[in-house]
Amino acid sequence: MLKQMLFDNPLLIRHIRSNLRTPRAGYLTGIVVLLSSLLMFAGYKAKALDDSGFYTFFFSCQILAMCLAGTSQVAASISNSNDSGILDFHRITPLSPVTTTLGFMIGGAVREHLIALLLVPFTLMCALFSQVGIVGFLTSTLVLISSTLLFHSLGLTAGLVAKRGKTRNVNSGLIFLILIALGCSGFVSEGLPIPGMLTAGPALAEAKAVVMGPNAVPPTFFGIQFPVFLQSLFYQIPLILFLVVAATRRMESATAMFFSKSTAVAFLITIASLSLGGVIEHPKLNAVLLVPILAYLEFIIAVLMVLAITPNQGQYQGGARRAKRIGMGRPPLWQDESSSRAAVFVMATLAIATVQIIQTLVPALNIDARLWRVAGTAAGALAYFGFATQYFCLKHQNHGKLRLMMFLFLFWVLPLFVALLMGGIMKQPDFAFHVASISPLYGIGSGSWVAFIFAASMAAIFFGLLLKQERLVWESLIFREIAKEDGLADGERGNPFV
Repeated sequence: MLKQMLFDNPLLIRHIRSNLRTPRAGYLTGIVVLLSSLLMFAGYKAKALDDSGFYTFFFSCQILAMCLAGTSQVAASISNSNDSGILDFHRITPLSPVTTTLGFMIGGAVREHLIALLLVPFTLMCALFSQVGIVGFLTSTLVLISSTLLFHSLGLTAGLVAKRGKTRNVNSGLIFLILIALGCSGFVSEGLPIPGMLTAGPALAEAKAVVMGPNAVPPTFFGIQFPVFLQSLFYQIPLILFLVVAATRRMESATAMFFSKSTAVAFLITIASLSLGGVIEHPKLNAVLLVPILAYLEFIIAVLMVLAITPNQGQYQGGARRAKRIGMGRPPLWQDESSSRAAVFVMATLAIATVQIIQTLVPALNIDARLWRVAGTAAGALAYFGFATQYFCLKHQNHGKLRLMMFLFLFWVLPLFVALLMGGIMKQPDFAFHVASISPLYGIGSGSWVAFIFAASMAAIFFGLLLKQERLVWESLIFREIAKEDGLADGERGNPFV
């Protein structure tokens, strides 16, 4: 099985043959080896190889090659295949979806992998000459491989998300996110493990035995001080598995959801657990900063999960029709083509449960009523976003996403502009605060009563609208079945009442 997925993978072989042709691969190898040898020779003559600076330079070049350039190439490879229609051909071949996924994820950046492999001997020599040593080399390289797989799976998923002909901005967005993650590596010692732990930066600092500042605290995982490279693997490996599952589902079918509803809930629980792991019993964080950060993080991830599991009108009708055929009274709530309201309710509940877990595990934080409103606002905003997304998708077949974007502009973006004008020009800061609280982008952090009541009210309204729309779809299916049984199906097109 492993041999077929990797060594006998035709997609991987095709990428190797097209990107590593003899002249091109020879020139690339010669340039990398020559420049690295000259740099090593200069360091030897200057007697500077015992410093970890040379190891940092070569290791950083590997990060640039594998994480930045490699992720861009993976996203470009899958995007080009999607735009040209070749991906549809791969879906009907005898290759399994997992084999296709690994072929694109590993083969799309095979040239960048060659560059990183050529730099390994020089990185190892610098580690042996400096205080990094063989142990530091192995631990940091292991995390580098793990973070590379994480970003490559992210690039693969992003390429599959983009619609055909609209994949130009995928690479720019991915590079921006990776740079932010790399820049946040220094915040790991400040009690914020994500997104710094998703990169190889903290493992590199540990390998170099970098002395932290006087106020810095070593990162822990649920209060246990594991080695930093192990903590990085704790954060990266689960995310790799979830992203590979999402890419594999879409490789199997162009219309498949990226996640099943249970997998989406498990993904959000994993994100919440990993976030709590780095902040529980951390002496530098307090509840005033911790609760809003976790609320925003869970809100953003949950919004992405809602978009990944919400079926459109055709998919929902197909699932309801199959449920009707087997005699079910309603479509099962956890089926891929069914309504996402049950999963949205569980995700929204998780925002409240996170605060309760923090209060239970760390009672000294003294979570007050405002912080509970922060969690409640995040839960309400997530709930009405999920219900509204499903409602618009069922209500409008072709323009559901457009109506959703208009709704988000009116209640998420416009209140911020109105509040800015009222606070800056009309000099009414109190009223501007309440207007800005309508938008969850500001209202979650504010923890005001206005934000909480508005989010809860909108959640109740859209929940009722969604139930009504689901009932209309189900009743229309029942009416069609009755019409067919009465022999009226042949005259449906000419009968305005059918």
